[in-house]
Amino acid sequence: MNKFARLILKGAKLRKKSKFFIMIMVSVIFVPPFILNAWGIAFADNTNFMIGENTFEIGFDTKYLDYEEDGYMEEDGWMYGIVGKYIYHENNGLMFKTSLSIVFGETDYDGQTQSGTPVKADTDDWIFEWRALIGKDYRLTGGSLLTPFTGIGYRYWNNDIDASGGYEREIQYWYLPIGVKSISPLIKNWTWGVSMEYDLFLSGKIKSHISDIHPKYNDPENDQDFGDGYGVRFSLQFNSKISDSLGFSIEPYIIYWDIDESDTSTWTEYGMPITYVVEPENDTTIYGLRLTIPY
Repeated sequence: MNKFARLILKGAKLRKKSKFFIMIMVSVIFVPPFILNAWGIAFADNTNFMIGENTFEIGFDTKYLDYEEDGYMEEDGWMYGIVGKYIYHENNGLMFKTSLSIVFGETDYDGQTQSGTPVKADTDDWIFEWRALIGKDYRLTGGSLLTPFTGIGYRYWNNDIDASGGYEREIQYWYLPIGVKSISPLIKNWTWGVSMEYDLFLSGKIKSHISDIHPKYNDPENDQDFGDGYGVRFSLQFNSKISDSLGFSIEPYIIYWDIDESDTSTWTEYGMPITYVVEPENDTTIYGLRLTIPY
């Protein structure tokens, strides 16, 4: 199947899922207040008390990563680190948000070497991600806030297989987030919200340090082009303001990446080509939790 056909197929699949995502969004924004009222629990009148013009957040980020190349290998394990955010809301409704996160950890590798020899090993990993989003705030009945957004994102994953025949890999993605998020009143001093996002894959690069195995080899670089995959994100966020100067946020989230096979690259020995290599089609599922404190 050529690239154009793959894009059409993925677009069709996304349209089928869009109604389901919209139903979830509407339910999360509007259903909880009715449930709380039925239970006799009062909820906040609006979200103004939680939305400042300038907000800084810093906190803890943990995630479970499951990466799989079908028929070749799988890696999974826990990672831990920190996250920082800056969020700006203008009176006319403009929203800007930028965030940085970095996590470290070890995963269990179950795969094979370049020659096909089975390998089970530990890996040393770290992931860095930067995002910048811009959107428009819309006030809804009941004090909820709905914000469609887009922007730019960059993800870097350093993956080092600690075994005989293992080597370091550097995996980079550039992507365009397209999504919507909400903030809704919950109970006194609490709000909650949901964020749903489709990540349009812009470009990528995988550098395999095969020279780690032996200096006679080169370090192939495989490019990934526009449309060679996609990402989907979903998160819930619960915010509490204890006082004027103290609050916290809890955010469970899910991230999924589906990436196509990369372009080919040449593998050389002492500078002489010996074969061509590709990065196989792969998918990544991440389950995470962020705990942050706003300033």
